Amino acid sequence: MTVEVSMLIAIAGCFIGLAGWLSGRDKKIANDGEWKGSINTKLDILIESNKQINGILETLSDYGTRITVLEKTMKVKE
Repeated sequence: MTVEVSMLIAIAGCFIGLAGWLSGRDKKIANDGEWKGSINTKLDILIESNKQINGILETLSDYGTRITVLEKTMKVKE
């Protein structure tokens, strides 16, 4: 009888331990998904900002070319 009770307690302990492990694993998976989502959002923001900066740099480069042409034209007329 004592062996049976001990065996039942051991089996119950195993199931409780397994339930705790599964619960912890599920929480970790949920937290990892949330973290990955926030990282992806931040990366998307950085990529969009980089595209905007590149557009501004191209515009400035175009202005620099136009100013150089105007300066040469003004020197010829003087």
